[in-house]
Amino acid sequence: MSPSRKPTFEEWLEVSELAFDWAESYDDKVSMWSWDGVDTTNIKQQDWARLRSILAPKLSINYAKVNNALHVDLLADEFITMMENPLFLGDPNIDSQHMLGLSKWEKISDTEIVSHHQSRAAHMRWNEGRKTVAAKGHGHGLVKTIYKKIGDEWKWAGIETKVRWNEHEFEKVFRGAAGKFSSEEDAAAV
Repeated sequence: MSPSRKPTFEEWLEVSELAFDWAESYDDKVSMWSWDGVDTTNIKQQDWARLRSILAPKLSINYAKVNNALHVDLLADEFITMMENPLFLGDPNIDSQHMLGLSKWEKISDTEIVSHHQSRAAHMRWNEGRKTVAAKGHGHGLVKTIYKKIGDEWKWAGIETKVRWNEHEFEKVFRGAAGKFSSEEDAAAV
């Protein structure tokens, strides 16, 4: 087996920007904050348009250890629907920050690049009104991300997470089917 090739510097820059936009699209609720008052928020939508703009038409998603999702050839619009679900990251009472650490990059072919990143995904659920914290949970592990060249443009084409360990009560952050709760009654108990 021959050693994998590395992406060119220009390719690495393009896919690195996709990785940044992926994380920011998950986390960006800040632009919806009212900076006039620290206690006032106006969270009406998250940056799902940014996420949609970087996606390949079909995705490979392995979030089996995060929200039980495992998909091959998932349509980009279906992925957006999953992520913006109010039972998952679309919940206005969820704050998150997805941090990518040191990484390795492989150029699989002229149309595919794979990255392997150390990761920390911090999550916090606020009680209604966002005055007090209901639960927090931070995942630590590795993220494998797939990028595909569609025409002349690199696109984010998939993810696989390997959770090494969770900090705090990750299982209490998300509600309903998108999280680890079996019923709304369980979620209400948080």
